[in-house]
Amino acid sequence: MIPISGSKLQGNPRLNSFLCFVVSFLFAGCAGVPQHPTWKNATGGEMHERLMWQAVRDKDWNNFEQRLAPAFVGVDPAGKSYDRAGWVELWKAAAIQNYSMGEFTVQPAGADMVLTYVITLPGFADQIRVVSVWQQVKSRW
Repeated sequence: MIPISGSKLQGNPRLNSFLCFVVSFLFAGCAGVPQHPTWKNATGGEMHERLMWQAVRDKDWNNFEQRLAPAFVGVDPAGKSYDRAGWVELWKAAAIQNYSMGEFTVQPAGADMVLTYVITLPGFADQIRVVSVWQQVKSRW
């Protein structure tokens, strides 16, 4: 600690330690997960996946479809597979009002991220185990 001459702080190590803790805590608050995640400030695979389902719930089909690769393949709980357009239509028709997600794992795979998680979609399916792959293309996921 740098002594401050002529100050009551010099010689009070408990107060110096407390001030260091407060300053460190304030700086630590500047990092971490954004309070209101968006596509531009998303910090990881889990956040991207949450934003996808938020787009479905909010009927933000433009953002939802933009994040699906042209060669996208999705499989519903019954095992039926869909191309990109079919996947968007499936979720438009499902009219999801609410969802919950958990049991996330994110595994880096080179430039890609492989996510597994469980999602509950009331009125659609009890629980669905999801495997999702995100790939970075032109500084976007």
